[in-house]
This record gives sequence, structure tokens and C-alpha cells, in this order.
Amino acid sequence: MPSAADNGPEIVPMPRWSTYVGCARLALSVLVLVFTSAATAIWGGYASFAVALFTSSASLVIFAYYFIALSLKPGLYNRWAILNLEIFGVIFWLVTFSALANWTNFHNFWFGRGDGYGLWNTPYSPWDTSLRSRSIVPRSTNKYHAGVGLAGTSAGLAGIQCILYMLTLIVFGMSLHNHRVEETRMRQGPGTAPAVANPNSTEANSMEEMPRSRSEARPVTV
Repeated sequence: MPSAADNGPEIVPMPRWSTYVGCARLALSVLVLVFTSAATAIWGGYASFAVALFTSSASLVIFAYYFIALSLKPGLYNRWAILNLEIFGVIFWLVTFSALANWTNFHNFWFGRGDGYGLWNTPYSPWDTSLRSRSIVPRSTNKYHAGVGLAGTSAGLAGIQCILYMLTLIVFGMSLHNHRVEETRMRQGPGTAPAVANPNSTEANSMEEMPRSRSEARPVTV
């Protein structure tokens, strides 16, 4: 996140801790990219994986833009672009979290937990029907279980990432509003001082009114 408050008048000032939040978002993006890539290698292509890979890759590009605009080329900085990128991050990380969580939940149900066997809804296991599997099947099953675990981990990290993006979006939006108010005040310049009545002129006017009031005819009472 942009956090340099003194780099120029166009840069929206941000608290110093936003730098650490930006580094945390970078690390989470890398982890989601790695874990989702591993799950894709095990399970193959799924729409949920594609969304996660796109969102994490886009977050890396966003971080690179922030770093270049704030450190190397300030001319590339655009506060409205940053606001839109933060909104983009919140929406897509929320979608990524929802998609990965839904995929993980479905495949956990398929493999089953405890006494269940996925869609094998019977009081006994498939192996009780004298069905036997080769030794390679448990190994393959463990591999797919690991893929589900990787996808679930990516879903949890995506949820944390979404929260971080929401935090920085709120803080940046408030800072942008305050920055625009300050810019408007500076463009208008110092306000003109209200007119102060001159005591000398007031006193002179009162002196002029006195003889005029004395010369007025008084009503005659009978």
C-alpha cells in the first residue's frame, strides 16, 4: 500500500503500518499461488483454481505497481487507479475465498469423514463387500487428500487476504477523502476577514443623528 506521506502533493498519505500490511499481502499472494498451483497439478483444471491463480497473480502485479510508483517512478502514481485496484482486490479475493471454500467442502464430502464414505451412504464400507484395491490406490487417495488440503489452505489464506484488502481500502478511502478536502481548502486560499465596523465612523454617525433628532417637532399636548 502507498505509505509515503511526503513524496509529493498528489500522493495520498497513509499510515506507516500499511507498509507491513502490503508485505503481508505479498506473502499471502505467493502462498496462495504456490498452494493452488500444487492443487491444480494434483486435481487438474477447475474454475475455482483458475480464479485463485488469476487473483493471486494480479495481486503480485498490483504490489509491483505500488512499489514502482512509490519508489522508482512517482509519475506513474494515480490515486484513482489505486482506489480501483483496492476495490478489485476486495471483490476478487472474496470470490476466490468463496470458490475455493466451496470446492474444498464438496470434495471433503466426496471422500467422507469419520464413518462416512462420501456418496457411499451405507452402514458398511466398500471393503466389506469383498472389494479389494491394489496398493497404489491408497497412495493415489492420499495424493488427492493432499490436494484437497492444499485447496483448503488456499481458501483460508484467501479469506485473510480479503480482510487485509478491506482494511486498506477503508483506510485509503478515508485518507483520500481527507486529502481532497485539504486540496480544496488550499485552492480556495485563506478566507476573507469579515468587515469590522469602524468605531470612529459609528460615533460620527451618531453625532449627526443627534441634532437631527433635536430639531424634530415635538407633539403639543393640550
